[in-house]
Amino acid sequence: MTNARTVPPRQLLFDPTPEIHATDSSGSFVFPLRSEGESLIETHSYDEMRFIFSIWHPSASRNIDLDRSYVELRASIDGTQEHWIKLAEIEPVVAPYASGDSFDGWIVLPVLFEKGAFTLVGSGFEARARVQIRSSAYLVA
Repeated sequence: MTNARTVPPRQLLFDPTPEIHATDSSGSFVFPLRSEGESLIETHSYDEMRFIFSIWHPSASRNIDLDRSYVELRASIDGTQEHWIKLAEIEPVVAPYASGDSFDGWIVLPVLFEKGAFTLVGSGFEARARVQIRSSAYLVA
């Protein structure tokens, strides 16, 4: 008989962007991921993190050039340092018929630290355009 502790999976729904979140004059943005207003996430009980992202313009007249746009996931270990580490580039998941209505992506990563803060960094989007971001994470032991 094993004495191993079983930790149930945990799903985090990150707070949505306000509609006023916008790219800068070069089409870049930095968006901190927060869940219920908190940026620091306890990860020490888990082995794997699965992040899902969707980024789009609220205006139907704008498209995202999926060949130019770039998104990466960064982390601040223990949330105590201002230094952000690039964890991964997010490749857009593109359906064959998609015209770039949204940048949808996902990434699976091992847990590398006990707790941390995460942020999305994007570039190659339309300059000074509003973007909406929805994201979630699934933590599994």
